[in-house]
Amino acid sequence: FALHVAEEGMVEPVVAARALLSAAGIVPVNARATSLIFQAGQVTGVATDIGPFHADEVVLAAGAQTALLAGTAGLSLAMTAPAGLIAHSERAGAQLLRGLVLSPQFHVRQTAEGRLIVGSDFAGNDPKDEGQAMAERLLAQVRDMVRGSEGLALDFFSVGHRPTPADGFPLIGRPGDTPGLYVAVMHSGVTLAPLVGLLAAKELAAGDRDPLLAPYDPDRLPIG
Repeated sequence: FALHVAEEGMVEPVVAARALLSAAGIVPVNARATSLIFQAGQVTGVATDIGPFHADEVVLAAGAQTALLAGTAGLSLAMTAPAGLIAHSERAGAQLLRGLVLSPQFHVRQTAEGRLIVGSDFAGNDPKDEGQAMAERLLAQVRDMVRGSEGLALDFFSVGHRPTPADGFPLIGRPGDTPGLYVAVMHSGVTLAPLVGLLAAKELAAGDRDPLLAPYDPDRLPIG
């Protein structure tokens, strides 16, 4: 049997991020953050490979690298970052799917450019040295299920690391009451980012912490 959920949707994260930055008039800085600048007990900016950036407030939303950067300010966040493999097919010449398909074996969607994007487990599935073989198996399962995909070959696979707080729930707020630092890390970040962005901005700008964020205070987990 199958269940159709009409309210479900999907978004391509890179395309969405670029559109939001453009609409806000923000020009991304092409720099790699190397550490937080921690002085006199508070975070005052970010050190990068092109120099320091100073700020009254630093929002640490670095996904799987959040714990690493927090550590440069002496904070140990209770989180892991399990690996997850995604298989990317060649571009299909037609629309094969009109939504996100979840099955016991895999999840798959089709991008605007026509690729089928396939993963096996939202919680993470570390391919170790079996990435190519795992990706081939995933796409073979899709070809057996999705009409019109029979001739699609694997183009490439990617391995991402999923930021996962120790209890599985988001960390949003000031860890250890550290002045100048606000953390926002969770899985799935893409799904929750629009709401978290609004609530975090309200808290940072006006000091008004929304009750929806109450269960996700970083201090609920051990912080070093």
